[in-house]
Amino acid sequence: MKNKESQNINLGIIDLGYRENEDSLSSFSSIIDYAVKAEEYNYSRFWLAEHHYTHIQNHPYTNPDILISLIAGSTERIKIASAGTSINLYTPYATVTTYKLLNNLFHDRIALGLSKGLPDSQYIQNASGVGIHNNYEKFQENFKEIIDLIENEEENLKSKSILIPPYKGLKPELWHLSTNFNAFFSTLSHDLNHCISVFHNFGQDINNLPFNKEDIEKNKEEFYKIHHKYPKLIISLAIIMDHTLEAAIKKQQDLVELASENFKDTFIMIPCTIDSLYELLTNWKEKFGIDEFVIYDLAPTNDEKINNLKNISEKFSLIHAYETELSR
Repeated sequence: MKNKESQNINLGIIDLGYRENEDSLSSFSSIIDYAVKAEEYNYSRFWLAEHHYTHIQNHPYTNPDILISLIAGSTERIKIASAGTSINLYTPYATVTTYKLLNNLFHDRIALGLSKGLPDSQYIQNASGVGIHNNYEKFQENFKEIIDLIENEEENLKSKSILIPPYKGLKPELWHLSTNFNAFFSTLSHDLNHCISVFHNFGQDINNLPFNKEDIEKNKEEFYKIHHKYPKLIISLAIIMDHTLEAAIKKQQDLVELASENFKDTFIMIPCTIDSLYELLTNWKEKFGIDEFVIYDLAPTNDEKINNLKNISEKFSLIHAYETELSR
């Protein structure tokens, strides 16, 4: 029996790249296979996180730009995004030229997520011209310049001789990545979508999230008055799934024991079954007025991730929704 009430929920996937017992190059093939299956099972988006790990020596990449192009070339419909680009590590010009070109090469499927995260390595920060003390100021400066380069194409060409090919081409979707809705409320004047992560732990209670549906709806209406459209809003979460909640909790405890102290302190993992995940997201949809979610699955192997993709898609009727669209 289909879950009719879940058909208005869109689900995306976020991948951090790591695969257990795979070397870096093998992981690339696994990530691409995972994205292809996400499209097959009718997930809305596939996000790739940028990370500059020093403790995971078989991690396949740092910046996801090249991998995004490989995934886009291996798929046809699914939206693909950086989650997010650490914009303080690159010039706004370099970031915009890359993502505008990618979005035009791949038929308006590429999105740019804006993040103020920085590598732990002081060497990388210094090499990129970023210091820990001016991170926020530099983020604000780069953030505004990226928006300007994308939104004011003609004016920048006339007044600054800046041409970002293809001229008058498709603009990539911009997403502001944050851990709460304050970023959304404070950036209404910009044409930005927002993805709110609840797996980055900055003191929030996962069972009592400090989100207010009335404030979200009010600000969506304010956004509409300015931009004549509604913003896309997404909540992202990290899950550990098993057939029983007890088994999922045991997996969570095992991961926490193996994890570094920094990971334990800053990362929230939600143990769940397929049914409890369904209950959680349908509840959040009603409680916050959000109908799209992005899932980070902590299953260690690609086979497990793909099996979970299929089961979640079936539970939320994603495949059924796509088949219905095709039949119209």
